[in-house]
Amino acid sequence: MILIADSGATKTHWVLIGDKSVIAEVYTLGFNPYYYKTDKFEKSLLAELASKVPVNNISHIYFYGAGVSSEANRDIVEKAIKSVFPGAVIETYHDLYGAAIALLGNRKGIACILGTGSNSCLWDGQHVVANVPSLGYMLGDEGSGTYMGKLLVRDILIGEADGEVSNLFYQHNHLGFSGVLDRIYKQPNPNLFFSKQTKFLKENLHYPYCRQVIQRAFNDFVTVQLSKYPGYGSLPACFVGSIAVNFKDILREVLSKNSISMGKVIKEPMEGMIGYYLNK
Repeated sequence: MILIADSGATKTHWVLIGDKSVIAEVYTLGFNPYYYKTDKFEKSLLAELASKVPVNNISHIYFYGAGVSSEANRDIVEKAIKSVFPGAVIETYHDLYGAAIALLGNRKGIACILGTGSNSCLWDGQHVVANVPSLGYMLGDEGSGTYMGKLLVRDILIGEADGEVSNLFYQHNHLGFSGVLDRIYKQPNPNLFFSKQTKFLKENLHYPYCRQVIQRAFNDFVTVQLSKYPGYGSLPACFVGSIAVNFKDILREVLSKNSISMGKVIKEPMEGMIGYYLNK
């Protein structure tokens, strides 16, 4: 039996495969080695995964995750998984590789992740041949839910947002001006606070300002990420992630204005990844 994992900032989707079929699916805590400590991930695996799969019968584990972009980070992830599955062969890959497999298979194109975070790559049908570094939520993640939340919160705090939208924002979060600053600078995981604001944006799309925030975020994604790839205007841009799905129409408009064709858009990469491993 093999275990496949797709891990983002908020959750990890695990799929157990045996005898050419899916046996079980489990969700655990998301793990990005840049943001979270290894012991937290280990505890999550023990509490949420180990009791739901046959630990001793799993021969291989394929882990695709955000932040698994360096040998050091791969070692961190592998060490955590190995502590729970000591008998398994563990392979770790950047989540972009999994996204490209799920979105494009053996076709050429641009594979994009637009969820809590963002990333993209140029895919030749077998390999990632180019990647503009995403840089994470503090310096990058253009087009992501976290990025949209940062744009929204900053505008509200400096008085650039629509007045009615600002009032609704404070009511929605049950926080005042100083409370928002406290949540960002004095409490853990400010990226999750930012990303949760996409629910507010979606509920208030009838306000032109909220739509403009989303357009700005997607335009920045095109400028910083997509436009850097050779021939980007002649290749399909495919997307995986909740932000791409929830704001698909706005994304299509922004891409069209930049002469980019939209390809497949899916919420989760796992469906395509399952097909890949079932056919291996």
